[in-house]
Amino acid sequence: MKRALRFPLFLSLAFLLLCLAVTLMAACGDTPAAPSDTTSAATEIPTSDIPQGTTDPDAETSSEAPTDGETGDSSVEDITTAPETPFPADPTRAVPAYDALMSDLDNFPLHFKYAETEFNGFKDFALESALYEDVDRGVRSTLIFRHASIPAAFKLIATVYPEESAYEYVVYITNDGHENTEIISDLSFNIKIEGANPIISGIKGDANGANYTPYEHDLAKRSRYQDRSTSGRPSHGTFPYYNLSYDGGGTFIAIGWPGTWYSNFHYAKGDRVTTLQTGQGQVATYIAPGETLRTPLMGFVAYEGLTPDEQVNAWRHYYIHDVMRKIDGELTPTYAGIGNMSAGMTTKKELLMLKAYAANGIYPDVIWMDAGWYTGANGESVPWTSTGSLDIDYSRFPDGLSDIGSYAKNTDAMYLLWFEPENMRLDKAAFLAGQPDFKEEWLLGKPGGFLDGLLMDLGNPECREWIFQKICKVIDQSGATGYRQDFNNDPAPAWQENDAKYEGRTGMTENQYVQGYLALWDAIIDKYGMFIDSCASGGGRNDLESMKRGVPLHYTDWFDGNNEDYDMKGKMTQVLFNWFPYFKNESYQVNLYKLRMNYAPFCLLKVPSALNKDTDWEVMRKAYAEYDVIRDYFYGDYYMLTEWTANADRWDGRMFYDAEKGEGFASIACQQSASSKTSTVCLKGLDPDRQYHITDFDGLVDVTKSGRELMESGVEITVPERPYCVILLIKAL
Repeated sequence: MKRALRFPLFLSLAFLLLCLAVTLMAACGDTPAAPSDTTSAATEIPTSDIPQGTTDPDAETSSEAPTDGETGDSSVEDITTAPETPFPADPTRAVPAYDALMSDLDNFPLHFKYAETEFNGFKDFALESALYEDVDRGVRSTLIFRHASIPAAFKLIATVYPEESAYEYVVYITNDGHENTEIISDLSFNIKIEGANPIISGIKGDANGANYTPYEHDLAKRSRYQDRSTSGRPSHGTFPYYNLSYDGGGTFIAIGWPGTWYSNFHYAKGDRVTTLQTGQGQVATYIAPGETLRTPLMGFVAYEGLTPDEQVNAWRHYYIHDVMRKIDGELTPTYAGIGNMSAGMTTKKELLMLKAYAANGIYPDVIWMDAGWYTGANGESVPWTSTGSLDIDYSRFPDGLSDIGSYAKNTDAMYLLWFEPENMRLDKAAFLAGQPDFKEEWLLGKPGGFLDGLLMDLGNPECREWIFQKICKVIDQSGATGYRQDFNNDPAPAWQENDAKYEGRTGMTENQYVQGYLALWDAIIDKYGMFIDSCASGGGRNDLESMKRGVPLHYTDWFDGNNEDYDMKGKMTQVLFNWFPYFKNESYQVNLYKLRMNYAPFCLLKVPSALNKDTDWEVMRKAYAEYDVIRDYFYGDYYMLTEWTANADRWDGRMFYDAEKGEGFASIACQQSASSKTSTVCLKGLDPDRQYHITDFDGLVDVTKSGRELMESGVEITVPERPYCVILLIKAL
């Protein structure tokens, strides 16, 4: 029997009134507004009392915020009797896949084995309570189920975002009893998506030679496709984001799991159904009293009848509005600033450098201090790789980094400070002696990777609290307003080593660690509300859950050793903007081509040495002035104007356009090995019947044409030299 989700009567009446209003407004040519985030209305439907001792994975401690991204208070109205009104469609009837999912919970795609019994969906589970609440741009349902044979509460949190035709879900399993559960294994989602001739497309992850290379796999020709991430850093080599297109439509799929994961796609041609099985890499564990086991967060964007460019922007709209965390209620600001390693730096040197920029008319939006501000086990200065103490090196920064923080505050700049709190790379005995409040059992085994050390156990609440307090002390002393977390090891070996110590705990160390990692970030957000950057030797930990909290600034370490490889930078960034609307680029030389190639939502535009008397500050001022002109367009729709190719003989073209304003810009780069200095580039996304004025910063282009002409015939560009980057300014008349 299908289980239909029940809604409280007043919401059902409200829905009927809304439908009537939609009908009336449709007759008048109006469209109803999306759910507002100015209020947070919640309705709870208890069908039985929750037993005493229930452990809620979202409960806050003194330093931890919810682990599933829930924020804010809600007014809750109790309904003593659940009405018989079936689950209604989402208010705009925009996401039928979500409505079908939530109207048939017996067949929800959750799969697991409990002891020897296999479970699929919530069939034969009792719905214990349900909570519905408005969230920013959407509606969230929190449902708690129980099964008579399993001593645990199953919490399903599902959220729909009607404007973006998007939805998400995650499941938490909490043992709120007094004895261990039986073994839970094969915990996964088995997701079925109907559509003929399916094609999976996406990009590979960072590192391991993948370098964000695009790919496409035709399931109608080869019915299986799979990815497996085994290192514990989920977007190194693999990329947990997919576009599954099929005849007439498609679905974007995102896997939010900052650990090991797998995805197995299989297309059954006779049924025209693609099945995706996905979950944490391995799970076969009991749940001890008070523990919670959770699944990945799954995200989906459904679309119909869209061109490839429109598909990209359907995904970007979801990512910008529903994934990226708002800061003070607003989209993350764009930044142009400077950055350098803290290793080898002192307060005096840093301030001299900042004053040199100011003396030449440049006040950065962001001041980024990267690795190396901390001490070793005995308070000594150490190389940046020697992490663990989280204590400021006062021999180099006697002000505790606060003078730099004061400069940032006085110039309205963000002060972004680097941390790597998960790895201890010091002598173990010396570290424990120097940190007497740190317990040895909080150190897990050795992770993998090129930087040796020991992994701190974020799955242990006491260890996590120790780390949190250390971080808070540094933030409070320094005045940092941005938090950057790096992670330079593969944690999976240490997780597995710890699992091996106990029978029946496969996957539990990882699961608890992942929850602890997310709780740490939520605690920082809850306390400071600050900007967070996710880094893991470049783009190693940029899954959906991490991106709900942070942004992927340092998307690769490739340019740390190859910073002049602009051929690779052009290839990477052109396709990466399809998936991540926000990331960082960084210049290393005062060269207008290279500065323009680094224009991004977050860019470091800096000189090799601010104290060099031969620095061409005029070019730097020009770059900052150009960036101010275009910075607001990065949240517009994105278009690749040239096809991606690995060939060096090429021009790279990308465009950002705000259709509401009728404005935008295009970055057109003639690369070093291009065979011609002339190219005709067709723009995209314009109104064919409007007139547009196209100019550039160098006086190379000045044309007025219709949108149709610009999209069909294009703009001819001739550059004076190779390589060269032209910034076209697009303005509707």
